[in-house]
Parts: sequence; C-alpha cells; structure tokens
Amino acid sequence: MIGHTERIWLMLISLTFLGALIGEGGHAGWLLTLTVAILMAIKGSVVIDHYMEMRSSNQRIRDVLRTFIILVPILVIFFHGWGEEVRQLTTLN
Repeated sequence: MIGHTERIWLMLISLTFLGALIGEGGHAGWLLTLTVAILMAIKGSVVIDHYMEMRSSNQRIRDVLRTFIILVPILVIFFHGWGEEVRQLTTLN
C-alpha cells in the first residue's frame, strides 16, 4: 500500500517529468514560462508543507519560505519578459 508520503513524492516526480516534457517541446514563449512558474510554485509549496514540515513551525520561518516560493516564479516571469532590458542595464559594454 502506498502511503501519503509516497503519493506526494510520486506527484513531485510527475510534475518534474511534466515540466521536462514541456521544456523539451521547444516551444519557448509565455505559455511555457507561465507553466514553469506555476510548476515551481506548486512543487515548492508541496516540499515546504510536506517534506520540511513547516505547517507547524514558527510563523516567521513559514512566511520567509512562502515569500521565496512566490518570489522565484515571479522573477522567472519577469526575466522572460524583460531579460534583455535587464541584461543591457547590467552590461559594462
């Protein structure tokens, strides 16, 4: 019988596999970026809640981790849309 932890692990593996399949499709664009960002947020949330067991931890620690799993996908979306502008601003040439 498969327990709760194993089901969560299988879900994470499935989401990782799905992300790899989508990424290998070669169709770069907003849809791919948004899909990757959503998968990152879902997987991060699952890891924080189930494997790091942060549901019962200090509220400040949970807030920092939640901010991280929201901020990283937002940065992925931002740099997809404005990466060239950021590169130009940060290049010495």
